[in-house]
Amino acid sequence: MCESTNNNQGPVFHETDAQHELENSRRRAEESHALIGRLTARLRGRDRRIQLLELAIARTAVMHHVWSAHLERKLERSPVADTAGPAVKPVIAPEHESGVIVHLPHLTRTLEALFDVMREHWTEWDPERLPKSSTVARAIDQRLGLKGQVNGEASRSAQTFAAALRPDSVNDTDGRHR
Repeated sequence: MCESTNNNQGPVFHETDAQHELENSRRRAEESHALIGRLTARLRGRDRRIQLLELAIARTAVMHHVWSAHLERKLERSPVADTAGPAVKPVIAPEHESGVIVHLPHLTRTLEALFDVMREHWTEWDPERLPKSSTVARAIDQRLGLKGQVNGEASRSAQTFAAALRPDSVNDTDGRHR
């Protein structure tokens, strides 16, 4: 039998391996502690940001309620805020005119153009010969300076406005829905 000549080196390697393993363990422990420190600092920063966001949300909610209450009080004190009466009142007009009076806070060019088109196409309309929606929509495009669609139809905005100008009674009789 042959005996190994490495018997004497066995404990030396074990001590070296143990020291090397101990150094690796210490290094990994230090790296782990450093990583834990960095993560803890980031977590504290995130917690602080969450607290600030919660505070901002709470302040926003409070300001919303304050402004809402303020605007409601202001609206109640406003002389225009007559909630008892309708916003649209019938006109007492000469026999040749009919319509409604609407009290608006202001009149824009767009509204004025829409009212003009409404008067032009819907003032004296015959239930047997209704104004075509496409005709009304093209008139709106022309008045507002809107460009029609590529396929030759009126713009979608004008089509929507034209639908809004149609009397409800016409929509009810021809089965159109809003």
